[in-house]
Amino acid sequence: MYSRFRTRFPLRSLLVLTVCAPSFVYGQVDTGRVAGTITDTSGAAIGGANITLTNNATGVAQKVVSSASGSYVFGAVRPGTYTITAESQGFQKATTTGIEAHVQQNLTSDISLTPGNVDQTVTVTSAAPLLQSEDASIGQTITGADVNNLPLSGRNWVSLAQLSPGVTTTAGGTPGSALFVTNGTSFWQNDIRLNGINNNEEVYGGTQLGTNAVFTPPPDAIQEFKLQSGDFSAELGHSTGAVVNAVIKSGSNGLHGNFWEYIRNTAFNANDYFANNYADPAQRVRPAYHQNQFGGTVGGPVVIPKVYNGRDKTFFFFDYQGTRIVVPAHSTSYVPTLGMQNSNFTNFQDYFALANSASTPPAVDGLGRKYLLATIFDPATTRTVAGGAVDPVTGLRNASGSAVTVRDPFYTGGSLAGVTDFTRQQAALNVLPANRLDPNAIRLLKLYPLPTPGRETRRDNYDIFPKSTQSINQYDVRIDQNFSSKDILYGVFDYSHTVYTTPPYLPGLANGQNFGAGNTDAPRHGITLGYTHVFSPTLTNEAHVGWNQSIQRIIPFEANTLGVPDQYGIP
Repeated sequence: MYSRFRTRFPLRSLLVLTVCAPSFVYGQVDTGRVAGTITDTSGAAIGGANITLTNNATGVAQKVVSSASGSYVFGAVRPGTYTITAESQGFQKATTTGIEAHVQQNLTSDISLTPGNVDQTVTVTSAAPLLQSEDASIGQTITGADVNNLPLSGRNWVSLAQLSPGVTTTAGGTPGSALFVTNGTSFWQNDIRLNGINNNEEVYGGTQLGTNAVFTPPPDAIQEFKLQSGDFSAELGHSTGAVVNAVIKSGSNGLHGNFWEYIRNTAFNANDYFANNYADPAQRVRPAYHQNQFGGTVGGPVVIPKVYNGRDKTFFFFDYQGTRIVVPAHSTSYVPTLGMQNSNFTNFQDYFALANSASTPPAVDGLGRKYLLATIFDPATTRTVAGGAVDPVTGLRNASGSAVTVRDPFYTGGSLAGVTDFTRQQAALNVLPANRLDPNAIRLLKLYPLPTPGRETRRDNYDIFPKSTQSINQYDVRIDQNFSSKDILYGVFDYSHTVYTTPPYLPGLANGQNFGAGNTDAPRHGITLGYTHVFSPTLTNEAHVGWNQSIQRIIPFEANTLGVPDQYGIP
């Protein structure tokens, strides 16, 4: 078994210590931040107010107390919709609904408390800010609704990064491709992250950034992602290109899920242009094209009847996608002509007839003989004729004053004496003596297939549509555990296994193993753990630890065939 390359990611850990104060802006790996100031109607700060931030989907609440200056901070807020309440003795309770928290976003939600009975509540519906002024980062958030509603090529949501300003496809790329450049930087320098962990595939001991993600969960599993193209916060110093920061969905108090299947099929396609141009109508068959992507998601609270009720505390999310693809891999090659194969590789006349051009002037050797460039000469006839001397083989004189080296073509037209023009004698040229050929070389040449019917008179005389197949099974499992309003833990296990076949240009041993041809087996595994602890209203610690592994094995088609060299006289 031959392994082209094998890539392993060592254990990667990222510990982010965030000191949260509203007068400063700090980063979050895969979360957002909500901060603000509590004041009364006169604008005076209110210290000691109780502030609660509640996730509308899970019911999980985080609580802090405003400082003496009235400030408060929620430093690690998962993407989602929230409700924030503020209470203080002698003031009416204030509630703000519809707060949208996003990855790497710093929101300010200032709350003004009105004097009055604490049993009274003032409710305000939050509106999306027109401008984020809390930090200088440049980017755009692509929400889960965007991911699910916009068309995707191959269901690869990374391509939606091109919706952001300054982002375009790579040179020669196609719209919708997952390869993109940002503000002129190389696409090799993009940084793809999943749940706060490095998700870039690294090969050959170096980093292959922005071209391949280790894991690309289905769009239905993506909560949202943010593309940042400049002025990153401190924890995003991995590379000079854009950062794509994606988060997998979490479960909620309600049980939710979906199923899908996307189909492309031969029956829906027009024929391939080249396949439709065969001379023989029987060969004009549409090459097989099948693509099926199917799967589903499910998420909700972890509930074990009579044992455990995880509502408001423990949640799960699971997604699976299977991909099955069969596509034609059109290939055109140059193989020995019928004349060469039928003559046991002694007659090259039909091959060199293809190389002749009426517009190409003939060449002239040192004896003044004219011949076409597509002419085979016999190396055994190589000789030197002195200046002014007569060649003893042809009887022709070397008209120059200097010695010349000449050789004769393989010629079946009789004596070479006096022949000065071979351009009109193609029927007598380019036929080799059988006893001059190595039988081992003939056996090797016999590995080539015959030309494709209808293409015998072309240089590119071998045309095939072999099948390229791909099978992918992938899934992600996420568990969120909320121990208290100050301690939140989550873990994600990612798995993807790709098996695909890259057909060769030529059948059997004739292919010579072009790069990548064969059966490829590529399993991938990844684990992410994230823990958030709130020490105080102004101190939050967010820690992430991640590990992933990507292996690719390529097994050539003839890898298990033994004794091949011996069959062809190769020691």
